[in-house]
Amino acid sequence: MSPALKVSSIWRNSCVAEFGRLDILVNNAGILPDPIDSKAASVFNAKVETLRTAMETNVCGPLLLCQALIPLMKERNYGRVVNLSSGMGQLSDMNGGYPAYRMSKASLNVLTRILADELKGTNILVNSLCPGWVKTDMGGPSAPLTPEQGVETIVWLATLPDGGPAGGFFRNKKPIPW
Repeated sequence: MSPALKVSSIWRNSCVAEFGRLDILVNNAGILPDPIDSKAASVFNAKVETLRTAMETNVCGPLLLCQALIPLMKERNYGRVVNLSSGMGQLSDMNGGYPAYRMSKASLNVLTRILADELKGTNILVNSLCPGWVKTDMGGPSAPLTPEQGVETIVWLATLPDGGPAGGFFRNKKPIPW
């Protein structure tokens, strides 16, 4: 068993042992590994290792957690999965720069759509969102939103009523094109 599968299996077993079920999964881990310098952050200077690191954390991590934990949701036919993406992964407004981060967040949106489609007919809703530019370690002190403001759409998606949207991309509790 790979180390990643072992970790996701531990999470599954911990959820079952402690709570007996899982209702909400928020995939919040994410990194921006690209250089901050705009010239170095060009796709023409991108290092494959940087791309690989972004994909492993921002896409493979959520995928492994979903593979390990959604079966718990299926047992009760109820669940909400919220994937924290970014407007920088929005295909409809894609720009240059920060290629590893952009590609990984666009891929996370694709994963969201695939999961939602494969869970049709269940009461498990999977969506992604852009929380906006939030004052976090990654967002920095210049970001205009507080963490409390950034979490509003996360909580909204995590508590959607039965029959709510699935496979969507949201900002400020509203769908946005991706």
